[in-house]
Amino acid sequence: MAAVSFPTVSWHDRQVTFRPRRTWRGIQPVYAVLLFAFFGDRVVLCDIEGRGWSIPSGHLQQGETPEQAIRREAQEEAGIILDKIQPLGVYVLREADGSQWYAPVFVGEVAHFTTIPDSSESHGVLLIPPEDVQEVYHLWDPLIAEVFRYALTQYHERFRPGVPLREIYQQFARVEPMSENDTSSHLQP
Repeated sequence: MAAVSFPTVSWHDRQVTFRPRRTWRGIQPVYAVLLFAFFGDRVVLCDIEGRGWSIPSGHLQQGETPEQAIRREAQEEAGIILDKIQPLGVYVLREADGSQWYAPVFVGEVAHFTTIPDSSESHGVLLIPPEDVQEVYHLWDPLIAEVFRYALTQYHERFRPGVPLREIYQQFARVEPMSENDTSSHLQP
């Protein structure tokens, strides 16, 4: 696969870019964590107070790993319980004084939905086709656009979205087999 190039943009007083990574080893200090979550062919966005529609994200609590933090934030902000998640990369934020912060980014798929806690800063969740995200996303710039394209590509390559076979098998396991002589379920003319 060809290397993907990510632009550098300004977010407030910080210069920001993105680097693909599959591990968080050596990444310090961590500023926040972010998640590109998918449910089938839809992107999960949450409506965050003061931000608007965005991907689930947030700061780590004392003692949390990036994965623990993003699983918590996903439930708090979007009411989603994640199935598989994988590291996607890291946003690198450079301050005017030259110091750097990092924000690990994950890609993942939703196992199921639950309620958003009353204490959440989220006003709701939106499942949206990928091609419509830029129309509603609160901060759409060349960097977000490129990272989103990368996340979507990685989601399809890594997770192979669709209905898991175990769900199909579970559905069929609930159906009673019809005997060869049973015609009661057939339509009669």
